[in-house]
Amino acid sequence: MAFEQIKARAAAYHDDLIAFAQDLIRIPSLSGAEGPLAQRILAELQKLRYDECGIDGIGNVVGILRGGDGPAVLYASHLDHVSPGDETQWEFPPYGAVIAGEFLHGRGASDIKGAIACQVYAGAVARDLGLLGGHYIVGGIVQQESGGSVGIQHLIDVTLPEDTLKADLVILGDPTNLDICLGHRGRIELNVTTVGRTAHASAPWLGINAVYKMVPLVEAFEKLAKTLPAHALLEKSTLTVTNVESSPRRPSVIPDRCRMTVDRRFLPSEPAEEVIGQIQAILNRLQTSDPTFKATVTIAVRQVTSYTGLTTDAAQSNPAFLTDEDHPYVQKVASALQESQGYAVFSKWYNGTAGSYTSGVRHIPTLGYAPGEEKYTHSPFDRVRISSLDAALAGYAALHLSVTGVTGPTQG
Repeated sequence: MAFEQIKARAAAYHDDLIAFAQDLIRIPSLSGAEGPLAQRILAELQKLRYDECGIDGIGNVVGILRGGDGPAVLYASHLDHVSPGDETQWEFPPYGAVIAGEFLHGRGASDIKGAIACQVYAGAVARDLGLLGGHYIVGGIVQQESGGSVGIQHLIDVTLPEDTLKADLVILGDPTNLDICLGHRGRIELNVTTVGRTAHASAPWLGINAVYKMVPLVEAFEKLAKTLPAHALLEKSTLTVTNVESSPRRPSVIPDRCRMTVDRRFLPSEPAEEVIGQIQAILNRLQTSDPTFKATVTIAVRQVTSYTGLTTDAAQSNPAFLTDEDHPYVQKVASALQESQGYAVFSKWYNGTAGSYTSGVRHIPTLGYAPGEEKYTHSPFDRVRISSLDAALAGYAALHLSVTGVTGPTQG
């Protein structure tokens, strides 16, 4: 009976939910330019009478519905999206928020604005029905697509403590197609640089060509990639060379620097130190066999500036995480979704999420549930099913009921 009331109340918000999701898609929100989107979400939180709402120092938008003594649940989704690229490749305008057939189309529809709309409105459903056995916290996170998880880090470490809050469970809105995602592989971006000696290209024997020194590294990395471990759910660790560039890039000059960018996806059983150590071992071996071989490996770092002006150095190293499907919170979420939508399937993400920080660093139980589908993300086919938005709206409220221990709706 409780879940039927949740679905009925969620259905009453359908028109407002879809209109809000369309508004979010119509607002461009590239990394570092999420301000207008944050303001639009803030206005909706105020309209829905969240107890507290505002924008923190780094630009995250936060809404809080104060509840009882049960677990506090943070519903977190990033505000930024990747560039739409060549807009002529889109069937519908990327910021048009067009509804066609059973889908809402546009950049960020699947990743992650559909989920934001559902998370915001699910709080209203929970409040309307008296389901706030624990605090309901919405966090719209900046600068997730730029890597480094600086937005979620600020929210967890600074903003929530300032509000005398801590999250007992994190539910991420990254696309899951209404499944329960338990984790994903970690990601580390490495810069591997070979060092040579420059000379005029007409007399190459006077120099040491750093590009040539990169060749045995590429071959060694290709061999290493074939030996990496796999996991039953998270699948295989990977090592991929994504870019190679030399300097100085001038005519008739032997390059004395060559930098390779390596994308390494790794399992929870592979510590980041071990991942870097594998690369360093290859460098050491090549240096032993070739006295002219010199190379270094470092973790890539990007300077990230939020739209509020806060600047942070973001190391491109994000841990893997995997929440045990037998964890009590996971079982409660699964039970709620079984009742709400008729099934509960465990899955994983291929892409990275803020869970690298919430679970991988801070060890807060973390999982994902969202209406979007990962196959549409970062593509000109970006879209979300209208029916999935409706299902997720009810699903978020249902899982809050289950996790916070309230026995059922107490009013209207």
